[in-house]
Parts: sequence; C-alpha cells; structure tokens
Amino acid sequence: MTIDSDWINERLREAGIDLVGIAGAQDLILAYPPRPATALMPSARSVIVMAVAHSLGAVCSPDIMLWTRNKMQTSRLLDETAEKMGRMLEREGFLSLPISADKPVEIFKHDPETGKRFRQTRTLGFLSFKHAAVSCGMGEIGKNNLLLTPEFGPHQRLCAIITEAELAPDPRQAFHLCTRCNKCIDACPSGALTKDGYDVDPCFVYWSLGFKRLPPAGLREWPGYIRMIRRHLKQRDFLVESGQIYITDVDFCIECMRACPVGEKWTKLRPLKIPPQNSGGQV
Repeated sequence: MTIDSDWINERLREAGIDLVGIAGAQDLILAYPPRPATALMPSARSVIVMAVAHSLGAVCSPDIMLWTRNKMQTSRLLDETAEKMGRMLEREGFLSLPISADKPVEIFKHDPETGKRFRQTRTLGFLSFKHAAVSCGMGEIGKNNLLLTPEFGPHQRLCAIITEAELAPDPRQAFHLCTRCNKCIDACPSGALTKDGYDVDPCFVYWSLGFKRLPPAGLREWPGYIRMIRRHLKQRDFLVESGQIYITDVDFCIECMRACPVGEKWTKLRPLKIPPQNSGGQV
C-alpha cells in the first residue's frame, strides 16, 4: 500500500472529516508556551490536521447545552477517526500519535518563561490545533482568537495525528478572512475581546464558569465578587452544574463564534438574527 497525502485525504473524507491539512512536523507555527510536535514524538515527520464542521442548528440553538452536545459528538467523530487512522499508519510501519479533539490538557499556574504566577490557572492543549491548521493552509486566526476557515468560518472542531510518515505538506496561505468587522467584540459578554486584542482570563472565567468577574486579586475586590456569587446562587445550582460541566463538558459562552459572519458554506443557512443563547452566565 502506498501511503501518501492523497490517500490520507481520501480515507479521512470517506470517514466524515470535512477538512484535512498536512504540515511538516518541523514547520508548525507554535503557540505560547511552545509545544512542537517533535516534543511529543521526536521522530515525527508530519502532522495531519482534521476538522469537522459544527451543526449550524446547534450553534444557533437557544440553549448552550444543545451546542455542548453537538460539540461532544464532533469530538467523538474526530477522535474515533484519528484513532483508526493512527492504527492504519502503524500497521504500515509508521509510529503515530492521535491527539484528542478535547482533553487532556496541560495545566499551568506559572508562566514558564518568567516564572511568575498567573492570576488564575491556565490550561493548554498538548498541541495547538488552530496553529497547526494555519501551518497547513486551512485558515487563519481571527480577532476572536478562533481558527477561521473559508468554508466554515469559526464553526469547526479540530484534532490531529502526529506521525513518522513523510507526507507532502499543504502550503500556508494568506486568506484575509477576518475583516475586523468587530461583531465578535460587540457580542463578547465578558469584555475579553477588545479592539486592542484578546484577554484569555475573563474569557476563560466566563466560558467555563459563567462569571463576569475574575477571581479577586486584592482585598478590595472581594465584596463585589461575593455579591456576584450571591446573585448566581439565587438562580443556579452549582452542585448540579458541576456534574454537567465535568461529565458532559458544558460551556457557558460561544457568542464570539456565533457572531462571526465568515464561512461560505453557511451563507444561505445562517439566520439573519441570532439571539444570545441561554446559559448560567447570563445571571
């Protein structure tokens, strides 16, 4: 059997993968902290990046939990396909490592470059899929800090396979998809997106917990933080929610994704107006 880029692409698309890109393992654009593919597999030669489009109906749904279910299903499809492809490659003699579309993640309390403690714990995937996707010409990173592809805009989920197979890489491309329309900034409920850039801390707190305030950095901030918690306690049950968050992986916000107009495949499907989704973060 001849294992090449065309064969990989054809097999993955037959399995239901919507977009496929291949990059050289040594040529990936790196996120921070840098996590090169060769740190996970020193003998790696190629990285296969896969994307599955979200359901537009789930993205536009009135409740965030309906979106969450779709996210889980796209992750499952990606992970199952990556595992199968990884096994096929290893049967042909190429050591391969599928990297899950979801968890696990590395956890950081200190900036690895400066040693200073982060205001709150950061999480980082073992491989930055969006940077890998840009490396093989699948799209670009928009002002909303999400991967934008010409086909689906920000509406896809990603995973990857690191492999010893030497595959022809896809070239990087300049798309200019993000026109700085600022719709993502206007839609962001946490203030994480501004014209000056993206702040991960308020985004992570709102997306994962539904809180618009960051954990207090000083004594003066505690009274306001406690008042916010009390407001949430009147309408939310954190014990029940913790089960949904950690068992079914519920998110609290995808408004920047929903507001983005990029994606030619969705031009005729996208509703003219999408009200904000219901979530615990609206308290």
